[in-house]
Amino acid sequence: MDFARAPRQEAAMRLLVILALLLALTGVAAALTRPGAAEFDAMLDRAIRERLAATDIDASREALPNVALAACKLRPTDCVGLVRAGLDVTFEQRAFHTVARVEGFGRSATCRGAFGRFVCDRAIGAP
Repeated sequence: MDFARAPRQEAAMRLLVILALLLALTGVAAALTRPGAAEFDAMLDRAIRERLAATDIDASREALPNVALAACKLRPTDCVGLVRAGLDVTFEQRAFHTVARVEGFGRSATCRGAFGRFVCDRAIGAP
């Protein structure tokens, strides 16, 4: 028996056990903090409000989009409700995350949620 190798093998085994435990804890944390529809709606609300705040009324644009933008700036809650009503959102709960597929206004996006947050492959919000 090679006694010089034993401590290195024990250290490697300890490291593997620690990594397996960390991976298991991360999986449990992801499953417990998997977001749902309420968190998606809150994320959508924030995205729409941020986009409204960053968009200015532009005189070079047609009148109707400017009127819609002004109305949304005056009553953002109503605008969020209208946009949400125009979106078709389907949720798929997976073991460690949630997948939300969003379609509407001629656009589509896939959002993945874990650890209490959603991340989308495309920007969603006000059309």
